[in-house]
Amino acid sequence: LIHVPEEGKYRLGTATLAAQPWRYVPLKAPMRARGVLALTLPDPQLLAAPEQMRQLDTLTRQIAIALERVHYVEIAQQAVVEMESERLRGTLLGALSHDIRTPLTALLGLAESLRGLPPGPQADAAQAIAAQARALNTLVTNLLEMARLESSGAQGANPLRHGWQSVEEVVGSALRAAEPALGGMEVRTRLPADLPLVEFDPVLIERVLVNLLENAAKYGCAPVEITASASADALHLSVRDHGPGLPDSHRGAEHLLFEKFTRGHAESAIAGVGLGLAICKAIVQAHGGSIRAEQAAGGGAEFRLSLPRREPPPLAELDDSMPATAA
Repeated sequence: LIHVPEEGKYRLGTATLAAQPWRYVPLKAPMRARGVLALTLPDPQLLAAPEQMRQLDTLTRQIAIALERVHYVEIAQQAVVEMESERLRGTLLGALSHDIRTPLTALLGLAESLRGLPPGPQADAAQAIAAQARALNTLVTNLLEMARLESSGAQGANPLRHGWQSVEEVVGSALRAAEPALGGMEVRTRLPADLPLVEFDPVLIERVLVNLLENAAKYGCAPVEITASASADALHLSVRDHGPGLPDSHRGAEHLLFEKFTRGHAESAIAGVGLGLAICKAIVQAHGGSIRAEQAAGGGAEFRLSLPRREPPPLAELDDSMPATAA
């Protein structure tokens, strides 16, 4: 029972002006106070006895512990519901993406086969179909990657296929994969000739770079710059454009751009569901690295990622670890 005394009244048991008939006792649980117990007695002198006060303290502690237990039961139930929702969503995304992939691949192949048509309405329609099919293929790929990463994380499995990789080769393959999305946009690379081999999953890191390049093509302006450098314990990569930069709604909260289904411009004619950067974050964190977004000096948005590295083994060991190829 919660009772607020009228102004000018006083609480029973206080050191001054104790004529007010209500007694207020805090409900102190182990973690924090869970409320206030207010009670009134027919005879205020009942609480004068030490035994009655000890009994009241015991009762209030039990009430507080019971309230705290109910609170944490609700939290546990909510956590279970959220886990099941994430599992169901991942399963559904994975199933739908796999079912869409086969007809989409066929559609993309048919559209690409029409590129040899002579100039005209049919050729323009074929190019439009191919562009939309590529965009849908990117969306499905992102859905599949997110479902796979989340499923591996939930099962405690490692989704990575590590290997000693050349950074230049991964950047080159990412540029080729992102070429349709870039649409001829100028891309500059600054890759030192002495970059060491780095151990990572080449397919996943290529997906990170492709997503960042496609993001620059959607929201930025040319030229797009890719830079790489290596320190004693990390590989540093960055993708920068020269567009308007990060959206004003996320200035000071750039980390929110990497949340699932978050877009820089919620109401925008640019296609997308807000998964590209979330996948980048999931992949980089699976490697034990970090990724961040920032406003570039001189304008534009810049995405910086760091991957942990160690010294590669001797060349002989690398050759022995490479799979043999048929002559």
